Amino acid sequence: MRSYPEKKHGYSAVAILTLAQVFAFIDRQIPSMLVEPIKQDFNLTDSQIALLGGAAFSIFYAVMALPIGYAVDRYQRTKVLGIGIFLWSLMTALAGLANSFGKLFGARIGVAVGEAVMAPTSVSLVSDSFPENKQGKPMGIITSGVYIGIGITLLGGGFLIDYLTEIGGINLPLIGYLKPWQATFMIVGIPGLVLAFAALYLKEPKRIEEQAGIDKTGNKKNVFLHLKEHKRTLIPMFGGLIFMALIFYSFSFWAPTMMIRAFDISLSEVGFILGIITILSSITGTILAGSAVDYLRNKNYSDAPVRAAMIAVILALPPIIGLSFIHSELGAWICIALYLLFISSFAPLGLLAISGVSTGDVKGQAAAVHAFLMMAFGLSLGPQLTAFFTDYIFVDPKLLINSISLTGLIVLPISALLFKISLSRYRESSKNLLI
Repeated sequence: MRSYPEKKHGYSAVAILTLAQVFAFIDRQIPSMLVEPIKQDFNLTDSQIALLGGAAFSIFYAVMALPIGYAVDRYQRTKVLGIGIFLWSLMTALAGLANSFGKLFGARIGVAVGEAVMAPTSVSLVSDSFPENKQGKPMGIITSGVYIGIGITLLGGGFLIDYLTEIGGINLPLIGYLKPWQATFMIVGIPGLVLAFAALYLKEPKRIEEQAGIDKTGNKKNVFLHLKEHKRTLIPMFGGLIFMALIFYSFSFWAPTMMIRAFDISLSEVGFILGIITILSSITGTILAGSAVDYLRNKNYSDAPVRAAMIAVILALPPIIGLSFIHSELGAWICIALYLLFISSFAPLGLLAISGVSTGDVKGQAAAVHAFLMMAFGLSLGPQLTAFFTDYIFVDPKLLINSISLTGLIVLPISALLFKISLSRYRESSKNLLI
């Protein structure tokens, strides 16, 4: 009979992981608010700026995910988490000291490497801190940090930058003068350094094999062998998540521009309203998604995460299609709120689905493979697919809203179909899994 840490220890880890997600997404999103001053200072092109938010992050995040997942499965996870938080926070702060594009690019690589700890540590720590039928809610809480971070950046980033611009930057002891954009990086990076030390002092839960008295130090399963053994389950499941990720990342990237082009409203107004909607709808959605998995598991649905994901993409389809048919700003915001309520389940359900068909010695690596695939395909291709529709199908920038609807119309049904295919296979893998 497995035992789990006291609730206070489990939810202490949840609290740290949630705050880490908040800081991670603030640090990840803030460059998008600083495009113009960085371009002017370093005389950059749009392509070079795009590298800071795209390739500098996604490529190195994806490449480092697997070795970090390996470390999570073999070493003390709280230490891996603390080091990761410290690294990305330090690199965000150091971006404020960059005096060339190369140094700024290097700092963003450091942020990506550090943030790659989040998925593997979240899956591994939650799975060893809570019974399987009670893991949904804590995972939902943790992944809600993603949307809190995005919302805070949309709501507060502009105000912070405007304030620093108004006062002309800041002077710091030993460092000297920092321009407004440099001071912004410094300010948003520092809180994470404090959180890193809190993570280092978290109580490490016992792993499954430790409780069973099994020494697997020299006999850990290879994650690629695990993927091969469960390929009939994982191929359609990963496929469903990738197609879900395509619209998830496309909408996240294009939503502000879509509302500006469609309704001729200001960036500050879009940021304020979208920030509030993102926080309210997405946090509600992630927690409901996690709770739904717990409910389904208590009803003996061993395919609970995949079943919940299939339902979520079906429910997300009407509001994303509705965007192109509703011609009022209020109607568009209502569609966005409903869409985010359902599509936000992507974050917790993906991690819960991976955890449910992974043994304890590969959970971190399996979560890293998931992160790699979502970055390599979802983040890289989602925004490009929507841009293709705008440039070559509708041939009108103002019809970006139609391009986003078309993206959803194509990818969400495919996602639902792939999840449907994986249901029976997921049940089989879950039943045969040796834990």
